[in-house]
Amino acid sequence: MVPPAIFLAVLLVVLPGMLYVWAGLPSTSNLSTARLPLSTRIYDRTGTILLAEIHQGSERRHIVPLSQVAPSMREATIAVEDRTFYQHGGLNLLRTGQAGLDDLIHLRLNQGGSTITQQLVKNIYLSGDRAVLRKLDEAILAVEIEHQYSKSQILEAYLNRIYYGNQSYGVEAAAQTYFGKTAHQLSLSEAALLAGLPQAPTALDPFSNLNGAKARQRVVLDAMVKAGEITTAQAQSAFAQPLTLQKPTSADDVKAPGFVHWVAAQVEKTYGEELLKNGGLTVITSLDWNLQSIAEQQVREKVAALQRQHVTDGALVAVDPKSGAVLAMVGSAGPDVPGGQYNMAIIPRQPGSAFKMFTYTAAIESGKFTMGSWIDDSPVQIRLADGSTYTPRNYDGSFHGWQPIPFALGNSLNVPAVKVEMGTGVDRVVDVARRMGVETLTQPASAYQPSLTLGGYEVPLIDMAAGASTLAAQGTYRHPQAILKIMAHDGTTLYRYAEGKGKAALTPQVSFIMADMLSNDRNRSLEFGRNSDLVIPGHHVAAKTGTTNDFRDNLTVGFTPNLAVAVWVGNADHTPMRNVSGIVGAAPIFHGFMTQVLNGQPDSWYAVPDGLHAVGMNGYTAYLLPGTEQLAQSQQPPPSRCEEGCGGGGDNGGGRHKKHG
Repeated sequence: MVPPAIFLAVLLVVLPGMLYVWAGLPSTSNLSTARLPLSTRIYDRTGTILLAEIHQGSERRHIVPLSQVAPSMREATIAVEDRTFYQHGGLNLLRTGQAGLDDLIHLRLNQGGSTITQQLVKNIYLSGDRAVLRKLDEAILAVEIEHQYSKSQILEAYLNRIYYGNQSYGVEAAAQTYFGKTAHQLSLSEAALLAGLPQAPTALDPFSNLNGAKARQRVVLDAMVKAGEITTAQAQSAFAQPLTLQKPTSADDVKAPGFVHWVAAQVEKTYGEELLKNGGLTVITSLDWNLQSIAEQQVREKVAALQRQHVTDGALVAVDPKSGAVLAMVGSAGPDVPGGQYNMAIIPRQPGSAFKMFTYTAAIESGKFTMGSWIDDSPVQIRLADGSTYTPRNYDGSFHGWQPIPFALGNSLNVPAVKVEMGTGVDRVVDVARRMGVETLTQPASAYQPSLTLGGYEVPLIDMAAGASTLAAQGTYRHPQAILKIMAHDGTTLYRYAEGKGKAALTPQVSFIMADMLSNDRNRSLEFGRNSDLVIPGHHVAAKTGTTNDFRDNLTVGFTPNLAVAVWVGNADHTPMRNVSGIVGAAPIFHGFMTQVLNGQPDSWYAVPDGLHAVGMNGYTAYLLPGTEQLAQSQQPPPSRCEEGCGGGGDNGGGRHKKHG
């Protein structure tokens, strides 16, 4: 008589092996990646702050090597799911036989009896039905997998695929979802809780049924004691340990959403949607989470304070001039503000007088104007190509007579800016702006009108930050960079940012002159008064405001040698604010952000580059490019016009405080 065990072995092993070729079952040669859509994870620059997960639908899936799973998690899983995992060859004959006998007696297919290998097969290759033929296929493939892969490979694949509830597939996703940590960091108590969830992920959801999850945790701990993995005392201690569950999050929860969506768009453009949503990429970005948090708080609070003046939104971009890395990007004042779904940091808007930063840079570089030149702030009419006349006006409706170039720039006087632009050449201004990072000026230079210098053409805030960064880097342009590294799901590096030397857009001499003019508080005292929000106590900081004529947009752009920042406030729907200019709207955000970021840091500024000549001219020091001394002398105000003093009172730092520009 044939013993029952031998008969069962023939039934479950030999016969399936004979039928394997006939069955036409799928190949088991791709255990690690078969049918496995993986989430892409986007991190801050440290690789520790998870900003977002990008995935198809709402499922979170992550792959980690077995070495990155806490030993207690491995032991708990084996103890409760398949205690003889390391002894069997894919099938636990006794356990399967007992389950099968129970099914026959009760005329149903309810008993488990599946090994970890069988569960893995079902998860990867087969449907979830419990038909007899499907169970046969499962047994055949389980034996095949045990012949092809090591136990470690099988356990790793299982832990990376099993469902733990709350749209979390794999132990890494589960650890992040429930405890906000990696699988490597799980404690015994946490591992025992997670290991128990696959039995009934929805019913045992600890967010909604903590008592049920804890009861299952006790079963897991008892199984670990029985398997000899832990002592009874350790089990009792782990069960008594309070669990700190992370607040449940939805698949749409994203930190720094404007920045993340900007990054995701770049990844998708390079690698395609499929790899972005299903490829399991790890993206290390340039974002500094500390700076981002400060920026978000400043934008949110300062915009809220301006609600009565019909200001609903704001944005901020901070760039590291030495690398081009985008350290912070706030796309809106919050998801609930009107237009909060848009990233105003990358949408072109009119920059107002902040664009004068490019005009005066072009003027100094051209050699047609110097830091020592004076310009007459008096009425002017400019004949345009179509025969019409353009008449620029200052914000305060007044004219201020002869002004030195630093005062005309610092006080954001429109008429002198247009005169400087026309004297320099609009084509030169366009060329310099493009070199410094403005990518939206794509028309032929001849297509731009004199209103260019007053911000009459739309430029995204990120480009304004790039322009400030170019001056901060003493003339070196570096394209704003958001991604430092991209890794495939298997850990191979697909992309790594190579920090280069950048592109020489300006000379250090021209950049220094602009930095000096934009950082001297005396230069803007006529219109903004002394110690406005453009001043950061204890630090040299260059700054320029900008406001459109209709108050639809206003900006503040500025920099130190180590940080370039651009701020915008306004309304996404282009409705005008109520008398909110750059010094009233964007400048407080700029001031608050810079004050916090620079707090505790030593002041740093630029040494005077070789080749510049410091010349005293009418009460202030002008730095002149070589060969421009005679030009500077020729562009002084007529003596008869300065009998009562030129420069609008700027020499003594008095002046009036007019909130515009």
